Amino acid sequence: MIRKFALVLGLGILLLSFPIMAQHVHDSEPENPNEKLFGQVLKSGSFEFHLRSFYMSTLNQGNLTDYSTWGTGAGLGYFSPRWKGFGVGFSGFFVFRHFENNITKLDPSTGLANRYEMLLYDVHHPENNKDMDRLEEFYLSYQKEEISIWGGRHHFESPLLNASDNRMRPNLFSGISADYTPGKFRINGAWFSHVISRGSLEWVSVAESFGTYSTGRNPLSVEGDGYRHHVESAGIGVLGLEYSGEKAKIRSWNYLAQNVFALNFLEGTGSLPTERGFDYIWGAQAFYETAVANGGNDQLDRAYILPDESTYGVGFQAGMKWPHAKLTFNYLGISDKGRFLFPREWGREQFFVSLQRERYEGLGGVNALMTQYDHTFIHDKLKVSLGAAHVQTPDLNNLTLNKYGIPNYYHFTGLVDYRFDGFFKGLDLQLLAVYKREDRDQKMPLEYVINRVNMMNMNLILDYRF
Repeated sequence: MIRKFALVLGLGILLLSFPIMAQHVHDSEPENPNEKLFGQVLKSGSFEFHLRSFYMSTLNQGNLTDYSTWGTGAGLGYFSPRWKGFGVGFSGFFVFRHFENNITKLDPSTGLANRYEMLLYDVHHPENNKDMDRLEEFYLSYQKEEISIWGGRHHFESPLLNASDNRMRPNLFSGISADYTPGKFRINGAWFSHVISRGSLEWVSVAESFGTYSTGRNPLSVEGDGYRHHVESAGIGVLGLEYSGEKAKIRSWNYLAQNVFALNFLEGTGSLPTERGFDYIWGAQAFYETAVANGGNDQLDRAYILPDESTYGVGFQAGMKWPHAKLTFNYLGISDKGRFLFPREWGREQFFVSLQRERYEGLGGVNALMTQYDHTFIHDKLKVSLGAAHVQTPDLNNLTLNKYGIPNYYHFTGLVDYRFDGFFKGLDLQLLAVYKREDRDQKMPLEYVINRVNMMNMNLILDYRF
């Protein structure tokens, strides 16, 4: 991997240097001083350096295993200026694991592996702590006026398919995407054939990406690997439509995982100004999901979603917003007709009730309430965010609605984020604390407790981009 990164970086430097060398060879030829050469265009591009330090620790209940680790990483990217609308970019990143405590060991009481810390590194090779580098962006793009087109490996953001950038490295996608923005409207379309997930160093096909993380419990009570390495899909298509008005925004996102599932997501948000120094804010979300073809495999025990499975959900938000603060009350309900399924390897769902260190993927029959308060200080350089949620899930033994065995729980988060200015501009320091506690009357088996509830997760993150 290091050799690959060095090769791409070398090719980039060679690409930048070639026109300069050619200029010296032909410096005797007359030149138009007003003509801008291709090499000069490339030389005016920008390099981005990124340094990241991440300390994470998880404290579990009683004698269950605790975990902690510290890793650092650095990356370099080159992004050319536009020439007749065209541009190129490439980047890479490497990670070092300096310290760890138990993250590669199975918990002796339950036999379960680490859940949170390992995603900072290489989930495919947990013992690897040296050769952790990966090629990330590598694209050709075109942008002019209202149209932009990206081909190759690049970032992509939507409510479900996104970077999910709260570990050491983000998700990226390989394929083609296009964006058209006529006035207040925006149309976004994409087709992706490959993905690299956070916690992974390998670009894999969309079909192979299913099951990079835990596959959870099979709804048919069948033992084995489930859908890991068995899903058949050519890729994922995305179509987004958005309207942005003065007081409201409406957006629709449609996802099709070929041969697996289709999901439609609709969201409306807006604000109502008052004369008392704040605005009322509101929001509504809805989604509908159904299996496509065989759900990924003709064998039911190897399908990602059962062929006749479908579900839907609704969410609401209400709150108030001041110049430097926001308070919201949020709700999510998911039907008990089926599970909400969207590969965790592709992004993090952006529901109104979403808090860090937990997701709703794999659940049906859910009722969740959440409140969050955000406040900024010191000219918006310091942000403090506090969240609290209560989530009701299906019975632990309900395999058809509770994929990962998540009990009812309370969820609390606290985030302090300071973005430096002046001499240290580009430096961002974050402290994130998460606490989750079960909400059940009876005693639970420990395999449904570890890394799920009755736990504290602490994070100290330092980012520097220049």
